Amino acid sequence: MLETHLKNILPRFKGKKVLIIGDLMLDEHIWSKVSRISPEAPVVVADVARISHVPGGSGNVAANISALSGIPYLVSTIGDDSSGIKLSLALNNLGVSTKYLTKTKERPTILKSRIIAGSQQIVRVDREDKTEISAKLSEKILQKALKLIPEVDAVIISDYGKGITSNHNCKQIIKFAQKHKKPILVDPKGSDYSKYQGATIITPNQNEAEVASGIKITDEKSLSKAGEKLLSTVKSPFVLITRSENGMSLFFKDGKTINIPAIAREVFDITGAGDSVIATLALSFASKATAGEAAYLSNYSGSVKVTKIATQPVYLRELENALLELEPSGKKIKSRKELKEITQRLKEENSKIVFTNGCFDLLHLGHVRYLKEAKKLGDILIVGLNSDSSVRKLKGYPRPYLPEHERAEIIASLESVDFVVIFNETRPDNLIKIVKPYIHVKGGDYKISELPERHIVKRYGGKIVVIPPTKGKSTTNIIEKIRKFNA
Repeated sequence: MLETHLKNILPRFKGKKVLIIGDLMLDEHIWSKVSRISPEAPVVVADVARISHVPGGSGNVAANISALSGIPYLVSTIGDDSSGIKLSLALNNLGVSTKYLTKTKERPTILKSRIIAGSQQIVRVDREDKTEISAKLSEKILQKALKLIPEVDAVIISDYGKGITSNHNCKQIIKFAQKHKKPILVDPKGSDYSKYQGATIITPNQNEAEVASGIKITDEKSLSKAGEKLLSTVKSPFVLITRSENGMSLFFKDGKTINIPAIAREVFDITGAGDSVIATLALSFASKATAGEAAYLSNYSGSVKVTKIATQPVYLRELENALLELEPSGKKIKSRKELKEITQRLKEENSKIVFTNGCFDLLHLGHVRYLKEAKKLGDILIVGLNSDSSVRKLKGYPRPYLPEHERAEIIASLESVDFVVIFNETRPDNLIKIVKPYIHVKGGDYKISELPERHIVKRYGGKIVVIPPTKGKSTTNIIEKIRKFNA
């Protein structure tokens, strides 16, 4: 199955180094509540609840690289101002180094403020200087980028049309990256794509493709013409046109086209989706995936981003789960948010929910029998699965032997299991508070009076049941047998 094949590429993302050069900005989110109209003018009144700051532009691309387990090298300018300080902190919080940023008084940090009520943007206010930076500053940025190219696995040019990616700089970076055989990915802007000539792939959205090609895209024929025109202009092996609800179209220089359908999801906010797409593409190319595989993975990544409100990166686990969801067992794997909604609905239907948790590393007969017995206690069985990091805290190195997404898929494939949720904590307390199961099940020789979570279960009126283990069946026994066999 395609999703399984794509999933096998994801572990190769880890540690891949990606250079990102482009326009850096600070995204300010003003989270508000709207409940009245102003008496002064026909506009809503937004009561501010909180304000948050995250990296935007090339900073969001870098944040996505980090979230997907890559290592971002971000080269750009940052203003010597209060917004610059906030931006530096925001980058560091998301695992992005500010080492290669050039602080300048020449221009302020670009600031985009969005007032958000519920899941809806009300207005965006931009404070920016779009003029090209001085020749001296431009050369300084270029030299930083050129110095890093030999060290990285892929190069991204993130062009937001704010003056960082000049014609000269783009051409020099592409030429040098070609010399070092690095894939070059461009998120383009404007009508003249000649400065991107020689890039490996460009990723315009449909509107950008129309502007650059001069062709209005109304059907498959005009889409093909636009793709061919851009291939000719940029002289790239590939052009990927993102088309929102119509998915993506990948054009090859040999005339081949792959149309990738959109993945049906509830769309909350498209902000930053293009950044998630190009970050996933870059890591895919860096991991030696084919252009087709890279495009399919980036399509999944974009589908995850649009379910999130405001500027947010896509994390590797979210991408793994998006792929799992389309496999039969994958539909059972849920996020905490999804699980909360599901359990509320199930309780309205008077379904008896049973919850258990564990590492389930190297699934064996004892696990299977335990889960069967747990399911008999109610209508729906939800399994909380310890993440890789929490298993390591509980069991020590080298556990777990199987990564969390594989363990989740194996558990979800069992007929007795209805839903699986991965959690990072060593104890399931927070999940129990969300699910509030009719019965909380533990496996082993526990005494209920010794269970730390008993107070939570008692507080909401639930029950705890302990199921004895199957004699002689444990992960530890399996490991010992393997060791003796190999001794």
